[in-house]
Amino acid sequence: MTQKKLLTDKVAIITGAGKGIGKATAKLFARAGAAVVLASRTPADINAVAAEIKAAGGQALAIPTDVTSQNSIDQLVMLTLRAFRHIDILVNNAAVIHPVGKAWEVDPVAWQHLIKTNLIGPFLCARAVLPHMIDRGDGHIINVTSGAAYSDIVGLSAYCASKAALDRFTTILAQEVSDTDIVVCGMSPGATDTPMQTEIRNVSKNALPSVDYFRQRHDEGSLTTPEDAARLNLWLATQNDQNGVIAPISDKTIREKLAKLPL
Repeated sequence: MTQKKLLTDKVAIITGAGKGIGKATAKLFARAGAAVVLASRTPADINAVAAEIKAAGGQALAIPTDVTSQNSIDQLVMLTLRAFRHIDILVNNAAVIHPVGKAWEVDPVAWQHLIKTNLIGPFLCARAVLPHMIDRGDGHIINVTSGAAYSDIVGLSAYCASKAALDRFTTILAQEVSDTDIVVCGMSPGATDTPMQTEIRNVSKNALPSVDYFRQRHDEGSLTTPEDAARLNLWLATQNDQNGVIAPISDKTIREKLAKLPL
């Protein structure tokens, strides 16, 4: 008998699924048996990832989505339900890093856009899927956060503020659903080798005084891989005892558990 895969019969929405952690998570979830819905503002990226997944025998649906738009998210959920009937997992991964620079020097519109993407986006997505998950009596929401949530990184005021707020939103939402079977948790991957890290390394030292740290991590090869971050997302998507937890990939116990995942 063929062993049942970890996410057989599950449906997962993954935002920011066209590159980096989102792309790796979509491909891994599909290998684990899930039907994956790839959401991103860049259709070409998610269409390419969906094609890869389908070529490997998986199920994938690419839906262009702006996570800052309630209407766009409502359509994402509607099209997902139309295609797959249910939603079991939401991975709030979409995020941006710019603007980078001193708070009084950066574009205030860009600063607000980052907050809309990194914080309001996860709120809108969670708000859209939770009634359905609660009705079904099952569901996992994973918010991709960052060590920036508790770090004072000069030049990254918007990004650090967004991730700190996302952590608090995660833990409070977890308490709000604590009388249900829904799990809300956070995944903190550490500095990860994604296009966002490339953007960070390319900014000036004036805008980001600690840029050499990120360049050194890259040169040393010590960045988390998107695939390792995806494994942590997969583990969290299969656990029912992680409600309210912000899980850092640097945790030794977590890394030992990831090494035992049957994938």
